[in-house]
Parts: sequence; C-alpha cells; structure tokens
Amino acid sequence: RNDTVEETGLGAGVLDDPALSMAWLVHRLASYGDGLRAGDIVLSGSFVRPIEARHGDHFIADYGPFGTVDIAFA
Repeated sequence: RNDTVEETGLGAGVLDDPALSMAWLVHRLASYGDGLRAGDIVLSGSFVRPIEARHGDHFIADYGPFGTVDIAFA
C-alpha cells in the first residue's frame, strides 16, 4: 500500500495449492448432495490477509511472470 509492502504470500498458503481448495470444495458440496454448476464463480482462497483500502490508497499486486494489478482508490 502506497509504496509499502503489506503482505507476501505463496500458493502453499491455500491448502498447498489453490487447485486443492477447489477439489476440497467439490468434495464437500458432494457430501451434501450439491455441486458446482456451469456459470458458478468460486474464489479459491487468498494468499494474503484482507487489507483495508482507504480513500487515496494505491495498491500494486505483483504476480511475477503473470503480471501486475494496479489500483488506486479515489
């Protein structure tokens, strides 16, 4: 936030792999007789804790070879 590193994270922080959290969800839903349907959107977990965004904050998320996300809150 605003040129200060707030958090860092690895895929290991989400059940060792984000795909594993998806598999867990599918199996858990199946145990209740439910499942995912076409068009469902699933957030498979976060590598970092939530960070509050305040008026005027500027964030850059760097995903290495996948690129960056840059956002400013007015």
